Amino acid sequence: MKLLGYKRIHGTIRLKSGLRIGMSKDQMAIGDVDNPVIRNPLTEEPYIPGSSLKGKMRYLLEWHLGGDYIARSTEKHVYVPDDPKDPIGRIFGSAPSNEAQRRIAQQRGPTRLLVRDAYLTPESKQALERMTARGGYLTEVKQEVFIPRIGGNANPRTAERVPAGAEFAFEMVYRVMDTGDGGQTDRDNFRHVEKALELLQLDGLGGYISRGYGQVELDYRVEEK
Repeated sequence: MKLLGYKRIHGTIRLKSGLRIGMSKDQMAIGDVDNPVIRNPLTEEPYIPGSSLKGKMRYLLEWHLGGDYIARSTEKHVYVPDDPKDPIGRIFGSAPSNEAQRRIAQQRGPTRLLVRDAYLTPESKQALERMTARGGYLTEVKQEVFIPRIGGNANPRTAERVPAGAEFAFEMVYRVMDTGDGGQTDRDNFRHVEKALELLQLDGLGGYISRGYGQVELDYRVEEK
């Protein structure tokens, strides 16, 4: 097995609607937002974790390819077939739980797709700083109302999100490995990565997608390294 090269995917993620990728909050003070967004602990700036991007791409591609990926997944664990050439296993990786799976993982090789955290572009940070006084730092606070089906009393709630129009710089790297085929399997599988990026723009990112959040538009280039 040999590393032949990389495909570098880089560009911008533009928010067409508000984005909410949440963080846990064990304690909440009076007046706090119910659902805060995840932030860089050093800069307090909201960002898109690479794990969120990669996880959503995998989720969408598994549904697109269908079959056992969905049928045999469990509540907490994804399913990867016992086939070293399986595209999901090669692109996104797997966590072997027994000796047989470890042998297959050795034949398959390392995870091909590396997804970096995506950070606000300098231009977007400047634009968002101008609206800080109207909401959270670099975000907006959206008020929503839940109406119980019995009783009908309005129950307000707040959600923090990054406003529409913000842009994040993103980068992904795809490894091309020679597993005895001159790298052809990985070159062929790259079409699945591009399909996942297409599906991401049709579906969405983060939470509350069915309520209008998380619509994104990608502008990217692919370079051979």
